[in-house]
Amino acid sequence: MFPLRQGLWTADLRTPPGQECSNGSLILFAVVLWRTFYPKRPAMSACDMKLLEVKTIRFAFVVEKAGTPEVYTLWQKPGGDRRFQALLNKHRVITILQTESGTDFGLVEFCERKGARYLAFPKSLKRFAEKRIVGINWDLVQS
Repeated sequence: MFPLRQGLWTADLRTPPGQECSNGSLILFAVVLWRTFYPKRPAMSACDMKLLEVKTIRFAFVVEKAGTPEVYTLWQKPGGDRRFQALLNKHRVITILQTESGTDFGLVEFCERKGARYLAFPKSLKRFAEKRIVGINWDLVQS
């Protein structure tokens, strides 16, 4: 039978002075465990960014600079649609999403989400890539 003991199992071992387990070494140990057992997150895309921390730009200004857009409907998977892939490569697609309150906003990136709509522009939107496009006016969209 094993006798029950209180305290650490290393209580009887002698440790050199200054070599006790400090808070710094415990934190380092926790960080090593965290990095070992939790996978790294992929880089954030525009679809996942904190939208309130991003600069905004008005839709009318985007239309003025990049031309009148047309609604693009995906009838097949985006990877199989060659025209849509060409638009994506030329940075000419805006994804229109809705907030919880129902207002529309746009991102210059393809975000495959339920209820998302896509606008194809005649010119590149690369200069608006890191911005949230607000004030979507559907009267400015070509039908």
